[in-house]
Amino acid sequence: MIRSSSVRRTLPALGVLLGTLALSACGSQPPRPGAAALVGSDRITVAQVEARVAEFRAQAAQLPSGQYQEQAGLVGATVYGMVFDQVVARALADHQLSVTDTEVAQLREQEVAALGGEAALEQNLLLRNGVPTQEIDGYLREQLGLQKLAKVSGQQLGTTDGNQAVHQLLTTASEELRVTVNPRYGTWDPAQAVLDNPSEPWLPQSGAAA
Repeated sequence: MIRSSSVRRTLPALGVLLGTLALSACGSQPPRPGAAALVGSDRITVAQVEARVAEFRAQAAQLPSGQYQEQAGLVGATVYGMVFDQVVARALADHQLSVTDTEVAQLREQEVAALGGEAALEQNLLLRNGVPTQEIDGYLREQLGLQKLAKVSGQQLGTTDGNQAVHQLLTTASEELRVTVNPRYGTWDPAQAVLDNPSEPWLPQSGAAA
């Protein structure tokens, strides 16, 4: 079953393994007006970010009272997740790797079985990783992609060596894409492939599934 040690929202912690790295100027240039971020030639709009956040909040509001309480950082984390999707995709393309729909469907079936049903999977990913229901397949595709990137170096994701190997591949992809993020959401650090915004914790841990 997918655990937090191998998922994108906790992957910034991999940078701790490599030490604190200085921010690069190429991640600090402001994107065009109306853009939350620019990833290569692709534009992530503020409207897209707001729609994703609204989707998350709508589903969180349906949870039992007290199970979820929003904290600061949700919007920035949403931007990070949307950027990270494309960084992973670039790293996979660089190594001629891909994830099939069949692989995604198989992983989803495994997760549903492990957690005890589709509803449990949806709630688990919403609380632990901030993934709305409509984004689950994309999230699982990304996780499989990260696993394949680790195997490029003969490693396994979730181990120290595997995480370091993936981190390096993502760093390369991030630098190639020359990611820029609207300063309102933080500063993209291409050296670590993370959105640097330490003043805002991104999701609460209370109520998260084990």
